[in-house]
Amino acid sequence: MQLLRLKAVFAGLALLLTLAWLASVDPARLAGGFWAARGLLIPFTGVLAMGFMAVAVLLAARPVQVESALGGLDKFYRLHRWLGLGGVLTAVVHWLLEIGPRHLVRYGLLERPVRAPRPPGAPPPADPFAGLSDPARELGEWGLYLLIALVALALLKRFPYHLFFKTHRLMAPLFLVLVFHAVVLMPTGYWTAPIGPVMAVLLAGGTAAAGLSLFRRIGHTRRAAGEVTGARLYPGNSVLDVEVKLVTAWPGHASGQFAFLDFDDAEGAHPFTISSAWRGDGRLVFSIKGLGDYTRRLPELVRVGQGVTVEGPYGRFDFRGGRRQVWVAGGVGITPFVSRLQALAAEAGAGTRRADLIYSTAAPDDGFIDQVRRLAAEAGVGFHVVDSRSEGYVTLERIAAWVPEWTQADVWFCGPQRFGDALRQAMAKSGLPLSRFHQELFELR
Repeated sequence: MQLLRLKAVFAGLALLLTLAWLASVDPARLAGGFWAARGLLIPFTGVLAMGFMAVAVLLAARPVQVESALGGLDKFYRLHRWLGLGGVLTAVVHWLLEIGPRHLVRYGLLERPVRAPRPPGAPPPADPFAGLSDPARELGEWGLYLLIALVALALLKRFPYHLFFKTHRLMAPLFLVLVFHAVVLMPTGYWTAPIGPVMAVLLAGGTAAAGLSLFRRIGHTRRAAGEVTGARLYPGNSVLDVEVKLVTAWPGHASGQFAFLDFDDAEGAHPFTISSAWRGDGRLVFSIKGLGDYTRRLPELVRVGQGVTVEGPYGRFDFRGGRRQVWVAGGVGITPFVSRLQALAAEAGAGTRRADLIYSTAAPDDGFIDQVRRLAAEAGVGFHVVDSRSEGYVTLERIAAWVPEWTQADVWFCGPQRFGDALRQAMAKSGLPLSRFHQELFELR
């Protein structure tokens, strides 16, 4: 259901741009031969590319106003990635339509079009950007090459995060270069046609978001300063609990939300789930799994008394729904459930809430598991641990044995994407409505 919503937004944007463009041109020209069709498709692919990229840049600015509509920041980062890829692919088609036929003419593989002469005395078409056309074309071409390189690096998971973080910041000035290219070279008549206002709004919004990025203002109103007051490593599962005491205002958070942590180093901010319930005392705990080079080194880098900036909270993994719930955690995906257990344990009558937590881990740590088991008992939540090394993976059959009435429950999943996708598909085939399967999709790159 969540992915369907994102796909609908992506398709809706593409449809809006296409319909506005069709209302702005004479579609009969598409049947006027290759050159006439090319003359229409070049600006059309440019419109799609810039529209996709503008919305991608807007989403990168983390607009919390659309979190609920899109299901949370973790969801619209997925949409951000799709739009970025869509923008690159349509930009490549735009570029090929522009230069490909010219090369074919040069090599004699295509006949040059015959242009009708302008009537004697007729003034040339009005073009307020006539003197900027050549630099706009050249900047657009070089901008495309850089865009392809930056997107390729963003998709390369082995590319170190701190370098990805720095190179991805180039997207903002690059987008502004492409806005210049688009404004100068878009057909003049488009600005007074239906596509004009649509593109003006998208380009203006994207430009404003790029400005926030350039001046390091993204999320600045949601930042709080604090210091590290404790750090505990669970060696069995390589999870580091980092306790932070905030010294500036924090709006509070709900169980399941996350925040960006910046330890004021070259690595930049990373998103981590908050594993503590909010009690209004400025105390936050983050459970961080050592998965990459940086997070594996954190136990050595983080020290008590160190300053930290926390930006958030974000996310809509909020445990809303029916009173009967099934929680499935894979690995470090246990963290939002720990926060929820703490909140339930502190509520009066928490034991009346019927929920079961199933925790699958390939690296069990007795101390960590004992802590979760104690919280589950205090919260009145059933707790089932699966050591995937010796017991195999969690399957729907095993869940049904623990929770026979699972088809009447809301299922909340946090963990590896493949695990969640397989579980969602199995549950949907067995009758669980997709609207009752809630899966965190956060993946920054």
